[in-house]
This record gives sequence, structure tokens and C-alpha cells, in this order.
Amino acid sequence: MSIDIIEELNSKQREAVESGDGPLLIIAGPGSGKTRVITHRIAYLVQKNRIPHYRIAAVTFTNKAAREMRERLVSLLGENSNDMTLNTFHSFCSMILRREGEKIGLDRDFAIYDNADQISILKKSMEDVNIDQKQFAPKAIQSTISGAKSQLIGIEAYGMSKGSYWEEIVHRVFERYEFRLKQASAVDFDDLLSKVFSLFTQHPDIAQKYQNRYSYLLVDEFQDTNIAQYQITKILAQEHRNVCVVGDPDQSIYSWRGAEIQN
Repeated sequence: MSIDIIEELNSKQREAVESGDGPLLIIAGPGSGKTRVITHRIAYLVQKNRIPHYRIAAVTFTNKAAREMRERLVSLLGENSNDMTLNTFHSFCSMILRREGEKIGLDRDFAIYDNADQISILKKSMEDVNIDQKQFAPKAIQSTISGAKSQLIGIEAYGMSKGSYWEEIVHRVFERYEFRLKQASAVDFDDLLSKVFSLFTQHPDIAQKYQNRYSYLLVDEFQDTNIAQYQITKILAQEHRNVCVVGDPDQSIYSWRGAEIQN
């Protein structure tokens, strides 16, 4: 890395960028340069520490943030950064499932259902089990199912823990919803995360493969991770423990969809 790139950082940013191996938690407020720090740390690993591009994975939460991160890395490292794994959590997990999902019974060409698709199949599932959509809002049931999946609670575990009439209704729809997804060879966005966790826990050799591949893992906007994302991060970083997470607890805005600030 050129001295010019290091010199454009303030002292705290430079401390974070140049920090050595091992777990690193970076707490940074609004406008403090979180994306700059994480991209410069990647560039530092490549140029100063001679870490191959393909041994580094960086994940964030939106496609816009991922594009911005890649654009900054191209300006720092050139076009070679294009072969680096730099994705949203969901696209990263989708990539793994396309390669390895058959080991947990997932078709390689599975479809990914967006929100409209999910609501459509959920309504059909409610019709299948005679649940009145005027009495029970499909979006509320979808939100409850999504919350369970983000906490890595599958259909069987949800069924065993249900204790209210609402949970009984959700469980009945949940079962049919999962059946219809499987029948259509499809997954929803929450499945992309939960199925990778299942893959890693059921097939430790696959987990080991990706632990070995990525000796450095960086996660942006860590305050917005849910339990599934946290557990996947933990598994991936288990071998080398070179995990760097950047976040601001005051900017956590996704608790409504399962984000756990305790992470």
C-alpha cells in the first residue's frame, strides 16, 4: 500500500486498518468513515501482508453498499479486486448453496422467492389449511415465520415450542408453506441464511472447506446482523479467527426483522 493511502486516514482509522491478526471489533459513529476503514483494511491485507485476494471475504447488507465497497477497492487495488469475494450476506450464502446445497437436498437450480412471491405462496398455504386471510393477516404470519427462521428455529422446533393459538395457526401455515417451497424447488431470503447454517452444521467438512478458503473475514454494519448471520460468521471465522466487524450500536435499525444488537 502506498504511503499516500495510509496518510489519508486519521489516527483512529489507521489504528483499525493496521491492527494485526485475530478478532477485531470496530465501533464507529455516523460519518466516521466505516466503509473507508474496511476497504483500506482489505487493501492493507493484500498489499502490505501479501494476503491473496481469494483468501478474503467481505460481507455487508445491501447491494448498494457492496457496490460502493467494490468501487473503492478497485480504486485502491485495481481490477484485481474483482476476483475477491465481496457480497451481501444473502448473495454470499446463495453462492455457497448453488455449489453445495445438494448435500442438504436442495436443487442446484433452486429459485429465490422475493417478497411478492412469498406472500403469494403463503396465501395459497393458508387456503390449503383453511385459515381465513381476513382473520389472520398473511403479512403478519409471514413476519412471524421470517422471525423464526432468522433465529434458526425450523418447522419442527417451532411446532414443539408453540404455546398460543396464534402460534398454532402460524405452525399450520408454516408447515404447508415449507411444503410448497420444496415442491417448487424454491427458497425464501431467510432460507438462504438458515440453510447455509444447516449445511455447515450437518456437514463439518463443507464448513472446513470455507474456513480454509477464507483466512480473513470482514463484516460491515455488524449491528444489523441477526442470529443466523452471527452464527454463520462465527463458523466461518472459527479456523483462523481473523474476523473484523464494523458497526455502530446507535444505528441499529433492523430489530424488527431480527437484528440482535447483542451480537
